[in-house]
Amino acid sequence: MFSIVKKVVLSTLSILGINLVAWTVFLLNPNLSYANETQVDNVTIYHNQALEEGTELIVHDALSIIQNADIYDEQMELHLCLNDDKTYPKLYPFAGGLAYAFLDKTVIYESTPNFGNNRVEFSWAVNDYEVRRWNLTALLAHEFTHNLQYHHDPNYYVMSTLGHLNWKFEGHAEYVSRRFKNDNRLKEKIETFLLEEKKEHVGIPVFLLEDGTIQNLAYFRYALVFQYLTEVQNLDFDEICKLDAPLADLYEEMIDWSRLQ
Repeated sequence: MFSIVKKVVLSTLSILGINLVAWTVFLLNPNLSYANETQVDNVTIYHNQALEEGTELIVHDALSIIQNADIYDEQMELHLCLNDDKTYPKLYPFAGGLAYAFLDKTVIYESTPNFGNNRVEFSWAVNDYEVRRWNLTALLAHEFTHNLQYHHDPNYYVMSTLGHLNWKFEGHAEYVSRRFKNDNRLKEKIETFLLEEKKEHVGIPVFLLEDGTIQNLAYFRYALVFQYLTEVQNLDFDEICKLDAPLADLYEEMIDWSRLQ
């Protein structure tokens, strides 16, 4: 009897081990899932269908944006996986959102990109199925910045994001992707945030931008605090990551500063 149980256990473990290896191989090698690869600068795009006109331009523009990040490394190779494959985008166990990033990969997820119009559309139950539009260049730049963050300090990135959101990473990614750096508009944007947060919102709170797309209100707040810390307090990326102060305290400090300007 013991021998039979032992064989069953070993057999089960062997199957699980084979499945784990297969999952890892496919996750780390998107070329095994997609029919096509297209190179744009230092980004490899994986896709099954023909690329839309304008795709290369959007990717190039997103790259141009993240080159302004202090942690940018021109030697880093990035991988963009479109969601025209039914399997690959779902392989990552923490997949979610319009797009997500892990390691050196950015994956389009629960959204429909339109490269020709520089938009990505989505309609989620949490937002009462309201059709929302996001700037596609900003979305890619945001996720590419997460790739940079991982590349810059893999240990801190992994340990600080396990099971929860790291507002510093999201604030930094939004600060970079929305081109807030040295725009001299921090006080103005704080006033915008204070007005928008008082309004009633459907689902995930967002607000409308001049180009007809939206911005996540919480991420906007993170970006403003990051901008305050880096441009008013003169902290660099690593120094901000090492801060122990709660976000709420830093936010209030920023608000107090803005009232004195």
